[in-house]
Amino acid sequence: MMALFFCCLLVCGQKEYKGRLLDSETNLPLPYVNIGIVDKGIGTVSDEKGLFHFDLSSAKISDIDEILFSVMGYESLLIPVKNITLVYNDYVDVFITPAAFELKEVVVSNKGEWFIKDNIGYRNFGEKNYGYWKDNIALGGELATRIIAKSGLRKLKKFEFEVWHNPSDSLLLRVNIYEDDGKMGRPGTSLNTSGANILCTVNSDDKMVQVDLSPYDVYVKDDFVVSLELLKVYGDKELGLVLSATFNNYGSYRKSSSQDKWEYLSDLNMAYYVASELMVSEKEAQRFELRVAKKKEKTTHAIWFCDYAR
Repeated sequence: MMALFFCCLLVCGQKEYKGRLLDSETNLPLPYVNIGIVDKGIGTVSDEKGLFHFDLSSAKISDIDEILFSVMGYESLLIPVKNITLVYNDYVDVFITPAAFELKEVVVSNKGEWFIKDNIGYRNFGEKNYGYWKDNIALGGELATRIIAKSGLRKLKKFEFEVWHNPSDSLLLRVNIYEDDGKMGRPGTSLNTSGANILCTVNSDDKMVQVDLSPYDVYVKDDFVVSLELLKVYGDKELGLVLSATFNNYGSYRKSSSQDKWEYLSDLNMAYYVASELMVSEKEAQRFELRVAKKKEKTTHAIWFCDYAR
């Protein structure tokens, strides 16, 4: 009787919500789901097996709060804190329903389908500007920057950022691409409609990290926002990722954890750089090719002159 009473006390006193996220149709685990109390800075991300640990002991959490589960390609799920089931030393299965499949928007243009290289974003050229994640950033925390882009349909091809410092063995990050249609121009609607996570691993000795965006068919029509989201920290060292930033003053934003609100961080921009292809008319494409040819000819001539001078 005493043993049963003791077990009951452990269950009743438990404040850690442990669960496993599953697809409601296939029963397959759902990795990297954002989990948290909306706008309260309390959140986490499920791991590659769909498992999560969520601390309910914070004084910020009340019975009227709800935990939001959200992931690309699935319906968002809200569970009131008062309805949470805590099971001692076990994981509770949480099922998420796939969202209805939507066809991608068909774009009709009278400019023709000519795409030219048009790289956009920002680089650091020796300025001592940086943005960083410290131990106050939980899983699901994001560091974002607005990218100014010429109006017109463009496909994003490659994303690049520079690492100044990373004491962790390695980090797993997710690249998110948003419309700037949130409150006061903050990140809003996701532009990644592929249904696949854009993941990248940052090792301790990485300096310049490049992420191939081509497989995800991400198109934008104007300015947009790119963010890096923390999904997992490998090793036993504290988080201390430092990324280069730049003087451009279009602004950067931060989210401290999953489901937290976006806050304006600085008028500096993270040095996020995007290789892209812009759709133009045939005439514009021809002018572009002519400029490229002339620049190549000029460079070749300069090299020839230097060799001749030797």
